[in-house]
Amino acid sequence: MSFRLRIFLLVLVVAGSAIGATAWLTLSLASREVARVAEARDRHEAEIVDAIRLFGVLNGQWLGIDAVVSELSDQTGLHIRVETRDGEVLTDSDNLERRAAGPVQLLPSNVEPVPSLDTAIQIAAQKAGAAIESKLAAAGRRTPGVLPVTVPRRPDLPADLFQAESTTASPSVRALVQAAQYRAALIAVRCMAEVGDWSSALTTDRPPYLDDERLNAEPKCVEDGITAVRRDTTWRDEAWARMGDCEITGAGYDKCLFIGFQQAVASPSVVPVEIYFGARQDQDLDVLQQPALLGVAALLLLAALGTAGIARRVSRPVRLLTGASLQLAAGRLDVRVPTRGEDELARLSGAFNAMAEALQRSEERQRRLVADVAHELRTPLSNLRGYLEGLADGVIEPSPELFASLHEETLLQRRILDDLQVLALAEAGELGYDPVPFDLSELTEMAATAHRVIAGHAGIDVIVDAPEPVEVCADPDRLRQVVSNLMSNAIRYTDAGGRVELRVSRDGPDAVLTVHDTGVGMNADEVARVFDRFWRADPARQRATGGSGLGLTIVRRIVADQGGDVTATSEPGLGTTFTVRLPAVTDIARILDNRPPRP
Repeated sequence: MSFRLRIFLLVLVVAGSAIGATAWLTLSLASREVARVAEARDRHEAEIVDAIRLFGVLNGQWLGIDAVVSELSDQTGLHIRVETRDGEVLTDSDNLERRAAGPVQLLPSNVEPVPSLDTAIQIAAQKAGAAIESKLAAAGRRTPGVLPVTVPRRPDLPADLFQAESTTASPSVRALVQAAQYRAALIAVRCMAEVGDWSSALTTDRPPYLDDERLNAEPKCVEDGITAVRRDTTWRDEAWARMGDCEITGAGYDKCLFIGFQQAVASPSVVPVEIYFGARQDQDLDVLQQPALLGVAALLLLAALGTAGIARRVSRPVRLLTGASLQLAAGRLDVRVPTRGEDELARLSGAFNAMAEALQRSEERQRRLVADVAHELRTPLSNLRGYLEGLADGVIEPSPELFASLHEETLLQRRILDDLQVLALAEAGELGYDPVPFDLSELTEMAATAHRVIAGHAGIDVIVDAPEPVEVCADPDRLRQVVSNLMSNAIRYTDAGGRVELRVSRDGPDAVLTVHDTGVGMNADEVARVFDRFWRADPARQRATGGSGLGLTIVRRIVADQGGDVTATSEPGLGTTFTVRLPAVTDIARILDNRPPRP
C-alpha cells in the first residue's frame, strides 16, 4: 500500500469519523435543547402569559414591557419574544441582553390584554338568561332566534363611579359600570403619575381597579377620569350597544355579555400580542459532559491534520455570516454575504441576504417618507415666504389675485396635513369606523352628483351604472371618502371630452365598485406604484390641481380596514380602472326586522 493511498484512507477515516461524530453531537445537542425548550415552555407558559397579560391590563399600554420580559427570561431560562399580530416586535429577551435574537418556535401563545368581567356579574347574567328562557318556555311564547325582550335605554353612570355598584341592577348595567371604571381608572393613574410620585399602573386587575389610598390621595385625577368617561358618549353608546341587548339571547346572556365587555374595554393603544418561545442564546460548553468534551477534543485534534481544508471551507461561510450580522446590527444595511451551492449554509446565506434586503427597503421607505413630506411642504412654504417677503419689502403690490394664490397655497398645506393625519390614524389602527348597513349603489349616485359640477367645468361626463341595490355593512362616511378620492383622481387625469364611469354590481359574495376613466392611463411600472405615498404619475398635473399624493394610499387603507381590497389596471392612452371589492350583505332587511325595536 503506497503512502499516498494510506494518507488518503486515513483522511477518509478521520473525515468520516469527524463527520459522524459531529452529526451525532449536533443532533444530540439540538434534540436536548428542543426538549428543554418544550419542557420549559410547558412548565412556564401559563406563568409568562398571565404576567404579560396582567401588565397590559394594569398599564393600558406596552411601554415598559421590556423589564417584565427580561425578568421572565431570567427566571425561566427561555428566549421570549413579544410581537403584535401584525408582526411588529415589541420586545425580545435576547435583544435586551445585547445579543442577536435567536430562533423561536413557530406556534405562539396569544394574549388578550383586557380585564375579565366580574364573576358575580357573569353568574347573575347566567341566572337571568336561564330565568328568561324558562319563563318564555312556560308561556309557550318562544320564537326561534328571537326573544321578545325590551332593551332599555343606555343608563347613566352612577354619581360615584368607583363605589360598589348596586347588585340589584341588571347584569348589563353592572357590566357597563365595570367597563367605565376600567377606562376611568387608566386615565386617573396616568394623571397621578404626572402630578405626583405614583405609578402609572392600576392597583389591581379587578374592579374598581383603584385602592382607597389612590382614590383619596388624588381626588382631582380620579374626578378627571370619571369626567372623561362621562363625556365620551360615543364610547358609552357603543359599549351599551354591545351589552345592552344581550338579554335577548336568553341562555346565552352570560356569553354575550362577556364578549361585549371585552370589546368595550379594549383600548386602541393596547393591541393583542403573540408570545414566541425559544432557547436563550447564552448556552455554552457547560451543557456537555466531561467525557463528551474529552472525546470531542481528541477527535478534533486527530481531524485537524486531515480535515483542515474542510473545516476552513465550512467555517468560512459562518465567519462571513457572523461578520455580516455584526455589520448589519451596527447599521450597515447594504452588507451582503456570497452564496455558493445549494446546501444549508447557502440557504442560510440567502435568507440572511433576503432579511438584509428587507431591512434596507424598510429603511429606504422611511427615509423616502420623511423626504417626501419635507418636499411636499417645502414648495408651498417657499411660495408663501417669497410672496410675503415681497409684500413686506414693497416689491409686490397686493392684489386680489395674489391673495387668492396665497390662500390656495395655504389650503394645499392644510390638505397635505389632513391627509397625513388620516393616514397616520389609519395605519395606527385609531381611525374610527361606524359600520352600518347601506346601499352602495345609492352612495355612489350621491358621490357622482357631488362631483358632476367639477367634472362639467372640466368638460368631462360622469356616468353611473348602478341598476340595483347592492348592500354592504361598512362606514358610509369613509366609503364616501373612498369614492370621492377615486372620482377626484379620475377627473384630475382625464382631459376635456373624456368621461368617468362608475359601476356597482354584485359578484358572488362581494360588492364590486369600479371607477373607470378615459384619461392618460399608466404603464405597468406606474400601476405598481399607484398606491404609494406621494407618488404621482404626472407631478405637474397633480400639483396644478392641488392633490396631496396621499389620496389613493388612504383609499387602500380604508378599504382594507372595511374587510375589502382595491386594485388598479391601466393602459397608456386608454384610461385607468380602479376596482373596490367589499363583503356584500344578504337578507339585511330580514336581519333588521327580527331585531326588537329600541325604546
